[in-house]
Amino acid sequence: MRALVAVALVLGSATAAAAAPFVVERAVIVGRAAEGAPWTDAATEARAADHPELAVVVIGREGKRRVIAADRELEKLVLGGRAVRASDRRDLAALGTVRVSWSTVEPHGFREGIAENGATSAFYSNVSTEARDFGRWLGYDHIDYFERVIAPWSGDAGARRIAAEVTSGEADAVQVDGLGTVRYKVEIDVAGVRLATPGAESTDAFGLTRAVHRVSVRDGDDFMGWLSAYLLVPEVFGSAGGGGNHQTERFTGADCADVMVGALRRTGRKDVTYTNVAGLPRYAAVVAAATVLDEAGMPPAPITGIERGDLVRIDYGGTLTGHTPRGWDHVAAVWEDRSDPRGPHRGKADGQLDGFDLVIHMGHPRLVIEPLSGQSPATVDVLRWKRAR
Repeated sequence: MRALVAVALVLGSATAAAAAPFVVERAVIVGRAAEGAPWTDAATEARAADHPELAVVVIGREGKRRVIAADRELEKLVLGGRAVRASDRRDLAALGTVRVSWSTVEPHGFREGIAENGATSAFYSNVSTEARDFGRWLGYDHIDYFERVIAPWSGDAGARRIAAEVTSGEADAVQVDGLGTVRYKVEIDVAGVRLATPGAESTDAFGLTRAVHRVSVRDGDDFMGWLSAYLLVPEVFGSAGGGGNHQTERFTGADCADVMVGALRRTGRKDVTYTNVAGLPRYAAVVAAATVLDEAGMPPAPITGIERGDLVRIDYGGTLTGHTPRGWDHVAAVWEDRSDPRGPHRGKADGQLDGFDLVIHMGHPRLVIEPLSGQSPATVDVLRWKRAR
């Protein structure tokens, strides 16, 4: 976003050779995924163990020439996919007094008002959840966003660079070891000229635009690692969009099946396309046939050979029988194998699927990690992703 007023600032002796004064135009957030990696304005996607960071740079011009003002510590700088040449860089500190304030830009888990597309669910939905026309396309639901100041105004040089942390301002959000996705906004005052990067106002039909800097932190590079990067992404039932604009690709929203497919696609599996729960066997093999779990999530006979990352399809029973008109209502993934704490394994892994195991799934209104018993009674089967062809 360009500043409404551009003010010329003549630099000091360090850049006295400049052909024209530096004119401040806009601020940009850059991030690096790990120490030694380039600082870039692309989304910051990183492993938690690599301690990603964010910083702010200012784009301006000297006459017709575009120049970048950045702290000298940002050695490798890439904007718009191109490395910034040393001759096009200026020292941000030389512009005068610089103050910054950082905020997160976050989705409300549940919508704040009446759905513009006529959805009746409390959570976001692009399709009808009513029994009479379940699944009918309603149009893209409007996702509500808010901004939360996490670092107030400061003139310290160190304030221009912060840890790329994933946190939430909503008390009911499930947070796990700093994993998940959040977006950032920075406001910067350069010698009295105030700029701001895009924030909660920067939306399109699919949610926040790519102009709002995204930070996605994961615990690994495999399917489950990337699935953890979707923590804090809001549920959007019937998530949709073409190509790179699919809401799951953009980390703006996902439903139970799409979040599983999206995480697998992030590992490089572009052969897998978005589908519903019933369509998952196209890409995953059945490793345990349909079995009924009781109210405690216990099967009539042991379900063995289960691995972390296996998909558990769920058809609800009990009072939720017929929850949807579809054969399978929901899907989760095995997060951690656990057992009865009073049993012989004392709560540790036992290689069996039952109500004690932790599963990760798209709940209302975000991904949750909870015992499988929370999804019982139900009929379940277990799938495992096939290898790429």
